[in-house]
Amino acid sequence: MRLSNLVNIGPRMEEILVDAGVENAVKLKELGAAKAAFKVYQQNPESVMRLAALEGALQGTRWHNISDHDKAQLESQFRELCMEQQ
Repeated sequence: MRLSNLVNIGPRMEEILVDAGVENAVKLKELGAAKAAFKVYQQNPESVMRLAALEGALQGTRWHNISDHDKAQLESQFRELCMEQQ
């Protein structure tokens, strides 16, 4: 399934994800939102990947329906991955 078929992911976000090696919905599910966003960050640190949008795509819901608790967890996971890289 194409990434742009998922909730929250439009053509531009799909392009950014594919360029970072997240080619499809299966790969996104394998990685999870934080790791997928981190792959994008590694490819292009200036590209902003919205964690809540990716998590919403995985859950099949709009990004604004992701709880504040889940958003905080995603941010924490993303920051951990960034720290590990240094």
